[in-house]
Amino acid sequence: MESSTDSSQNTAIAYDDLVAIAAREVEQIGPEQLAAKQAQGLDGPLLDIREREELIAGAIPGSIHLPRGLLEREVSSVAADREAPVYLYCEGGKRGTLAAEALRRMGYRHPVNLAGGFEAWSAIGKSIEFPVAHSDRASLTGDLRGLDPHDWASIRADFPIAKCRAVSGGTSRSLAYLDHAATTHPCSTILRIHTEFLEQEYANVHRASYALARSATLRFERCFEVCAKFIGGNLDRDCVVFTANTTAGCDLVAHVMASREGAVLVTGMEHHSNDLPYRRRGEVLRAEVDATGRLEYGHVEELLKKHRVKLVAVTGAANLSGWTPDLGRLARLAHEHGAMICVDAAQLLAHKQLDVKSPDDPAHLDFVVAAGHKMYAPFGAGFAYGPRAMMDAAEPWLPGGGTASDVGDEKVVYLPSPDRHQGGTPNVAGIVALAAMAELLMRIGMDRVREHEMALLRRSVDALKRIDGVTLYGPPDLEERVAIIPFNIEGVDDMLAAAILGEEGGIAVRNGRFCAHPHATRLFGGERRGAVRASIGLFNVEEELDRLVEMVGRIRRGKWNRTYEMKAGQMSAQLGGRCADQWMQAQADSDGDVN
Repeated sequence: MESSTDSSQNTAIAYDDLVAIAAREVEQIGPEQLAAKQAQGLDGPLLDIREREELIAGAIPGSIHLPRGLLEREVSSVAADREAPVYLYCEGGKRGTLAAEALRRMGYRHPVNLAGGFEAWSAIGKSIEFPVAHSDRASLTGDLRGLDPHDWASIRADFPIAKCRAVSGGTSRSLAYLDHAATTHPCSTILRIHTEFLEQEYANVHRASYALARSATLRFERCFEVCAKFIGGNLDRDCVVFTANTTAGCDLVAHVMASREGAVLVTGMEHHSNDLPYRRRGEVLRAEVDATGRLEYGHVEELLKKHRVKLVAVTGAANLSGWTPDLGRLARLAHEHGAMICVDAAQLLAHKQLDVKSPDDPAHLDFVVAAGHKMYAPFGAGFAYGPRAMMDAAEPWLPGGGTASDVGDEKVVYLPSPDRHQGGTPNVAGIVALAAMAELLMRIGMDRVREHEMALLRRSVDALKRIDGVTLYGPPDLEERVAIIPFNIEGVDDMLAAAILGEEGGIAVRNGRFCAHPHATRLFGGERRGAVRASIGLFNVEEELDRLVEMVGRIRRGKWNRTYEMKAGQMSAQLGGRCADQWMQAQADSDGDVN
């Protein structure tokens, strides 16, 4: 018996032969017979097991869309009675036959396949329907309703924040939002998509068979494809796991890598999110940056040679200076020494094209993490991209609802990725908005985004250099950076400078050490010193950067108009109407520094 079993396992079976074997065990029904049964009332559910791309041609009326990849896991939610018939169809009939055989093995007594599938149904002129949201399923953004992705004025006009006014001391002026490195504002197009989902398609995904839930699931599943496409990924080989933010994505990667031997190599310019998750799971090595903020590649190579390194974790663009390392060079170094690479792309994806490349390219990227709120989508949605096989091999990151296919008193069978790591109900609306913004950025063109922002960066940096007493940080070659400008003004504390810019200039910037304390210490000098950071985005215009330069010059000359007072770590203007945020107060009280 053992010999016979081994022999059968080693015998290759062609696809058509596999279908023929299954067909001998599975009942088939022709399209005319199915139509007649439908007219009388089907005695069981009709499942459309085609992939999302195939739905554009329509569907058989009354059918429930349950893609082949989800069938075994989800079928019980739509076909609880295993004694009743279950009807299935695919595009041409073969996948339906195999799916029906799988259901038979699961204990369904009467799985029935539509012979010839949807093609046979359509060929005899039977009616079809287009389920909710399928008519626009090729694009999440759909009708842009007046937004011209090729016109910068039209793009700016679509951002509500660009129309806001800053009110201080009884005066009002337009708000110049230059804090994109902290968070980016959604445009009206993305807010509309987000709101319309909440209003018209709000339903839990992968849970129910009614039309609203099917529509929500379709849009959610489409988001995996869009996010992968945005970074040049391949979902056959790798997978996207949706998270709440970049920090969660980094922690997921740290979890997936935790069982492997070796240290994690981080760099001296990392955001805390791409450093701390690794520290609590094992040894962490740190590659140095030079005095300008550039990574010392020689030190990276030295660490890789001297230590067993399993992962190189590196930012795609430094949170503090905007410097962009040569990711291809780092990937090749990592792979040459048996390590993998993870890119924290939070500061990169909205500003410069990223391509993960194919695994047969030594410069390919193994993991990428990012967040929607850094690329003009609402808070609360991000993603991690990585090798599907590794994701599947890891224990569930957050075990719970949606992560298991079968749970008993003792035994648990966990699902493959991405569901394996997406415990609980996801932020479906936020994920839809994130993917829609990725799609909109692709329509605009990342090369055009880069060109637009770099022109503003060059203009403002050139002007700031001409102001005596202004110190600019970061590598001097601006082409190596995204549009982030960290600076200090001689004789003026960074918190005071940021407060004056906000109160009197209507300019939104951030100050501090930007959740990158080791990098700040190296770049700014001193244990606690911070800087002001202005960061440019999609909708900024020359006037806003010129205003920044004019206000910096005024501050350098001591020509600000109000009295400012430090309260619990916050700078308060006497007439500014500012109130101290309690979280910021608590942080300042505990460590004397606002991050």
